[in-house]
Amino acid sequence: MKTPGLPYRPLQRGLKYPLGLAALVLALTARLPGTETRVDALDLREIMQSDWSVSKAGQAGGRIGGPLRVGGKTFAAGFGTVGGSRLELALDGRAEQFRALTGADETSGWLTTVRFLLVGDGRVIYRGPWQQRGGPAVTVVVPLTGIRRLVLVADVRGEAHARADWLEPVIIHAGDAPVAVAPRPEPDALPPVAPSPSPRINTPARVGVRPGHPFLQRVNVSGARPLRITVEALPAGFTYDPEHQVIRGTAPAAKGELIVKLRAENAHGRVAGELAIVVGDTLALTPPMGWSSWYCMSGKVSDVWVREAAAALLRTGLADHGWTYVNLDDFWMTRPLADSAILQRLREREATGRVAGYYKVPDHDPALRGEARDAQGRIRPNARFPDMPALTAWLHEQGFRAGLYSSPGVLTCGGCTGSFGHETEDAAQFAGWGFDLLKYDWCSYYLEAPGLERAECMRPYERMGAALRAQPRDIVFSLCQYGLGAVETWGAAVGGQLWRTGADLNDTWGAISAAGFFGEERDPATGPGSWNDLDMLMIGQIGMNRKLHEVRLTPDERRTHFALWCLRGSPLLLAGDAASLDAAAIAFLSNDEAIAVNQDPLARPARRVVLSETTEAWVRPLAGGAVAVGLFNRDEEAAEVHVAWSQLMSESGAWRAHDLWRGGPAGGATATGWSGTVPRHGVVFLRLERNVPP
Repeated sequence: MKTPGLPYRPLQRGLKYPLGLAALVLALTARLPGTETRVDALDLREIMQSDWSVSKAGQAGGRIGGPLRVGGKTFAAGFGTVGGSRLELALDGRAEQFRALTGADETSGWLTTVRFLLVGDGRVIYRGPWQQRGGPAVTVVVPLTGIRRLVLVADVRGEAHARADWLEPVIIHAGDAPVAVAPRPEPDALPPVAPSPSPRINTPARVGVRPGHPFLQRVNVSGARPLRITVEALPAGFTYDPEHQVIRGTAPAAKGELIVKLRAENAHGRVAGELAIVVGDTLALTPPMGWSSWYCMSGKVSDVWVREAAAALLRTGLADHGWTYVNLDDFWMTRPLADSAILQRLREREATGRVAGYYKVPDHDPALRGEARDAQGRIRPNARFPDMPALTAWLHEQGFRAGLYSSPGVLTCGGCTGSFGHETEDAAQFAGWGFDLLKYDWCSYYLEAPGLERAECMRPYERMGAALRAQPRDIVFSLCQYGLGAVETWGAAVGGQLWRTGADLNDTWGAISAAGFFGEERDPATGPGSWNDLDMLMIGQIGMNRKLHEVRLTPDERRTHFALWCLRGSPLLLAGDAASLDAAAIAFLSNDEAIAVNQDPLARPARRVVLSETTEAWVRPLAGGAVAVGLFNRDEEAAEVHVAWSQLMSESGAWRAHDLWRGGPAGGATATGWSGTVPRHGVVFLRLERNVPP
């Protein structure tokens, strides 16, 4: 039932309507005798939202702040949030009513579509209408009888920067006042499957290299140790290092495919496979996999900690499952000195009103201070990285590829030296140091491109792309500019192999769902050497400057996160601190069957099939005729899903379903479909193969 003029859906069992519509409205809106507590007076630091800002009473959400403004009106009471957000309140069961107005905030220019929900003790007790920026505020009045946990949810349609406002929110209660609390940890009802003791080859099936360039590839094999790995049919000029499981060599001048035979055996069995070394112009034939320093080290990254992370990937066995990129993000370079030309340029820009305080970033770490470049214009690392060539040489010896970070602007996002005006020198320096990937982050380049037109977005990446292409080694080019200018339509043309499609993530459901469930219009660009980057995997422990905390995603949300990234072909770069991964996280990241969906050599994008307002399937064709399917539930409570395979695929016939989480036949599956319960924010992840009768 939906009362006209009162968007209120009381889903509590036992609520009756004997008084008629007018009396019902009067009863719900009349002042109750209990105490009234304003929600915006509670601890708003407990709000989980899609960016790293903290909500404040009386202000719109995000770093922009500003007044609460909805429907052309300004409100003094309430609080704003950003993107998908959640605020959990502990009640004592004697609360009586929740009241508020809701709306899409108008303070910023972001286009916003938002819906507000209330979840009481795990059930949705209010589901509001979708509200547009510029529309009027909506009145919410909901009884809370008996509820002990209340969650205020703002749901958005893929807009990570959407501003959603709770206006004049109050709880009327007879007992204790509500308290804002952190969500309670949820036990994992589906522990990860332990990796099989039998040998399995996890090396990418196809690896690209440019003619005449150095080649390095670790032979990734999981299974119980000891393992015997054999590499046969190596091309001339290539060698295999059995101690570190690394194939090295120099690609021939002629384009073509070189097929290397791989074999592995242990006490539990033997397996054979092939590695195709594709000599040509295309790199990153499958999405890069590995680890990055940003979300767990940020401003404190160092040579010591990077080596520690790489050693952890070896020690935990994750390298044998394919996690073999080790990427240094921001803060490896110096911060400019006070009298530097870089800061002089920014001061000149400040007079035009186009500087956002980059050069005012406080510097409390003497290790970051120093000259930006040497006499030849070559960029300098800071004191934490005393010998870059030695670091990359050590990583290469272990079988890792090494990644680095810079910005096309004069400064990076962290206020360190960028590559503006030095693209040629920096590309040569990065290649000379031995790096294999460059993440190029937009950051202060907005000073040079205020209009954000397509040509402006392309220009700095064209310059660096050409400079990288001129180097005598392959450097995968990662464009980090948050999807500006429809980057998927030109990223490959400027020399990129992967490009970010949205804002930085954090470890909340709102951020993960906004990035993962939306933007499928970009996916036709997906293919070998052409990858939409949804940002890093929020698994393990993260925290700026290594002040770590366990990610705030539930077990089901982590599975949804991983499955979406696998289905959509995003690079798999671990955000969590590699050295502190627990056994559950290691087992989760060792799921070879799930990873194989991401690394499938067919490299076809997944396709979304809408099943209901809150449930959907993503379907990805795989090499050999198999199909990967994720059945997702974005709702705040469990959902019953019934799907026929014919709804997802044009091919007729019977299919056999394999559960990629449990590692066996899928419960609830038949030859023609699947039926069962998908948990809140959860996913059923399947591999379908033709069910050929014996």
